[in-house]
Amino acid sequence: MKITEIKSAIYEMEPSNSADFRYTRIRITQVFTDEGVTGYGFCDVDNQSLIKEIKPALIGKDPRDIIEILGAGLLKGSASLENALWDISGKVAGVPVRNLLGSTKESMDYYLTCVWPGKDDQSHLSPDQQAEQIALYYGMGHKKFKFRSWRENALDDVEVVRKIRELVGGRDKIELMIDRTAHYPGWVWSYKEALDAAMRFQELDVTWLEEPFAQDDLDSYRRLAEEVDISITGGEWTSDLSIFLEYISTRAVDIIQPDVCIAGGIWPTRLVGALAQAHGTECILHGTNGPDLAASLQVAATIPSCRMMEVALVFPPLTPEEMYSPLKRILNSDYLFKFDKGKIILPTAPGLGVEINEDALAKCTIVG
Repeated sequence: MKITEIKSAIYEMEPSNSADFRYTRIRITQVFTDEGVTGYGFCDVDNQSLIKEIKPALIGKDPRDIIEILGAGLLKGSASLENALWDISGKVAGVPVRNLLGSTKESMDYYLTCVWPGKDDQSHLSPDQQAEQIALYYGMGHKKFKFRSWRENALDDVEVVRKIRELVGGRDKIELMIDRTAHYPGWVWSYKEALDAAMRFQELDVTWLEEPFAQDDLDSYRRLAEEVDISITGGEWTSDLSIFLEYISTRAVDIIQPDVCIAGGIWPTRLVGALAQAHGTECILHGTNGPDLAASLQVAATIPSCRMMEVALVFPPLTPEEMYSPLKRILNSDYLFKFDKGKIILPTAPGLGVEINEDALAKCTIVG
């Protein structure tokens, strides 16, 4: 089997606008072979690198030689291409990718990361409004949630957690995580601010506090992780195994969070999981949403400590199913992912499990 062609484009399923947070447009990378098997990847792609470097290096290669291709540096860190190669491998074998990697898991827990449209720091909403929306999602069957602590006064974000606890209950009913997201709010917490926030969230039985400091400030991560009982997490931003190893081996975080699209794909993410397992650290993947979540689910199922998968971002009041609705046009199934009582049912189709209808895709408008 040989790779004969590679294409990547942004397809539009429905006319879209900035106020439409559904998946009306997605990037799809296709890897074609001489045996008629096509692999798909859905992460972002650097088109210039794809055309000038990756494509010339891959044409003529066997797409199943993933380890050799990665080792030779031919993918230039492109997770979308790596995912597509695994998609081909699973389709050739007739099984989901996770089966190739040693897992027959059929479902796993998930959590929704909610970001409300409007101000990035969510200050346009009251704690009551956020809590009420989470309670609505809980009533639909979703059990675990993460949201931002970006407000200038972190006590306002603590109040959101307090309101949710009053409306729904403790961790036995609903699990809550907090995402500080390092420098993305525009400034980073001082150590005192992080410690105060962590202690407040800990009192309300929050599961973890994510990226409370600048991503390279590992000293502060280590110090905070030692001082508080709430789990401190991070690591989503890198593709460098040596950086993951530093996070893990120095106990900078309690939970390491590789992102499949950023880390370089399924195999590099699995390597991070192995590093974490060797050091007794949990590895719970940083997630995404839409079709590229499929690759994350496949590898998450093979990491023993990955007890749940992030579905991000969800924009209230939309449900995941509502966000995915435009994708039905190009799928061979009635839904992208199935959610059932706090669990996401893992795709059973061979490869990544996202079955694209090529005829329907050809009728979509290419917009990039």
